[in-house]
Amino acid sequence: HKERLTMSYLKIKGVMPDGRSYRTIQVNSEGQIVLARPLVNIKKIRVRTAIEANGNAHAAGDILSNSDTDTAGLPWIFRDAARIAGGSGHIVQAAADTQVESQTYSIALQVYTKYPTCELDDNAAAASPNPADGPYFVDEIVIPQMSSRGDNSYAVATPSTAGNLPLAFVCENGSRDLYVVAIAVDSTSHTATEWLDLTLYIEQY
Repeated sequence: HKERLTMSYLKIKGVMPDGRSYRTIQVNSEGQIVLARPLVNIKKIRVRTAIEANGNAHAAGDILSNSDTDTAGLPWIFRDAARIAGGSGHIVQAAADTQVESQTYSIALQVYTKYPTCELDDNAAAASPNPADGPYFVDEIVIPQMSSRGDNSYAVATPSTAGNLPLAFVCENGSRDLYVVAIAVDSTSHTATEWLDLTLYIEQY
């Protein structure tokens, strides 16, 4: 007499043939191999940058970045946004938080899967996406106008706000990162080196 082995909770996770996504198989109580529900992991990635500003306010449509020196500006890099190289996910929430009080401007986040070649210098007028970056441009998230509580200002974009969320993405082969060009939708009154945090909440597949 042989006892039947029951493995109701056994799950095996593996990369699918596309090399980009995970799926899980499961042996149920009847001994059948079935596909389990896709694994989803929510990852929070926060990037802080001291906005150069150089004592000047930003006009509507200006870049928000680390430096206003010509060609020295950098994009906001969200490392390991995907679970695996070439992986995919959804951005489900985006937030902005700054140490500058009484700010009421909105921020546009242009998302790319490759380091952008467009204008990146702080206080410069945005000119993106350009033709070279077009193949790697995912879309634009709009964070609503900030509110002030005490010594900071903040805002959050969710699927229930008009921010273009959730936003699907697929990273480039060999990469797990996303790149963001931040643009002031309205004028600001940042002063030099005051920090701005941008946070993405990502469903990883």
